[in-house]
Amino acid sequence: MLLQQSLQSFDEDWALTLKQSLLASPLFAIKRAFPSSAKLGSIFQLLSYVVAVILFAALGARQFANDKEGLAVIAVAGFALWFAGNLLSGKERRMPSAVDGFVLLYFGANVVAAFGSHYFQESLKGLAKVAVYILTYFYLTSVLNHKTGRKIGIISALAAVALAVSLFGFWQYVHHVEPLATWEDPTLETHETRIFSTLNNPNLLAGYLLPLVPLFGALGTGLCSTRRWLFGLPFIGIAVVVAVATVLTGSRGGWIGLFVSLGCLAAVLFVSFWREKPKLRIPIIVALLGAVAAVMLALHFLPSFQQRVSSIFAGSEHSSNAFRINVWRASFRMFKDNWWFGIGPGKDAFVHAYGLYMESSFDALGTYCVPLEVGVECGILGLIAFVCLIGSLLARGHAEFWGCNSIYSTPTLDRWIALGAGIALVGMMVHGFVDTVFYRPQVQFIFWLLVALLTTVPLPHAYIEK
Repeated sequence: MLLQQSLQSFDEDWALTLKQSLLASPLFAIKRAFPSSAKLGSIFQLLSYVVAVILFAALGARQFANDKEGLAVIAVAGFALWFAGNLLSGKERRMPSAVDGFVLLYFGANVVAAFGSHYFQESLKGLAKVAVYILTYFYLTSVLNHKTGRKIGIISALAAVALAVSLFGFWQYVHHVEPLATWEDPTLETHETRIFSTLNNPNLLAGYLLPLVPLFGALGTGLCSTRRWLFGLPFIGIAVVVAVATVLTGSRGGWIGLFVSLGCLAAVLFVSFWREKPKLRIPIIVALLGAVAAVMLALHFLPSFQQRVSSIFAGSEHSSNAFRINVWRASFRMFKDNWWFGIGPGKDAFVHAYGLYMESSFDALGTYCVPLEVGVECGILGLIAFVCLIGSLLARGHAEFWGCNSIYSTPTLDRWIALGAGIALVGMMVHGFVDTVFYRPQVQFIFWLLVALLTTVPLPHAYIEK
């Protein structure tokens, strides 16, 4: 209850501050200069939502696997449509949130890092990418503001495409298609097919699919809990298919993230249903024991799976582990020398700076650790802003899910969307500790969607602690 009230207070204070700031006043002046056309403005805002659906449907398309600019153009076009609709007095309004402050602090740290970098031109390219993602955040929070139907629409588009991407990956597994980009240690592992589907890289595919599993699973569970089985069961089925596809990527970081995500989801559902639905206690226990038994059997009867799992704990004896450890060491030295403002955002700036710190034969395009990457690129201030952003989002998800406990109030799907988005964020961050596919557009856009979903949750007002 105290957490919920604190978040609402922060939102209200931020809205008042923003309204009175020098940043907002020029925007209000520009809006007053435009003629009022509410009907046309509302049409533009509706079209911007359609563009958002297209954007997330396009993430799994093969033509966008390497065409990063195309996705950026779609996102910017959607933002432009919504902004134009707002200038024309469209009926939709964006509600300020305290999360905006952390997002702007993170962006500000990237701006300072870029303009203070020794690699200024390279950093500007990275800053441009960050700017697109920040615009996407404001765009999505505007489009999805307290609109549960629209959130389900975007998640449904993601589900349809993720299902197609996963099924294509199954076809690759059955036909033993060789991956286009991977790294195996033949001295330690049995050769096994690693699917990459339309994204050309098994680790990238894992990064794309991983956050979708808890998102689909939670939404499907929420629909089923309100007896909308016809809509809920397909989401749960797709979550299972996507989870299997994530395993078949062979991405060990993806496996760790998936294990943590499913563990968190199972724990929350166990506590929630144990309290709310006593009749399901025995089936819940049976299902949990069955899941544990399935994992143990897989470890015992699938040698390739067992070897991949054991290689996680092999330390530097596994070549992929050794590579990451050496990159982490070099990147940490880079962070210590540039801890205040960083080296500047983007891959190009990193490549130039990394050459001064790398160990022989361990070239890299990133740190293979998201928190370390943030610290290296935009310094300690950017890292603090990023950590505060993640913490504030998880706090909002917690307040929404447990504050809207159906014992005390009418259950809503926003509660389950918040649960899925929060757990997806946790899984994505866990995966990010050992990989940097987080910075690929297919993963970044999903990350900012999760941020938008958690930012726009309607914090419960009617909840009374009993």
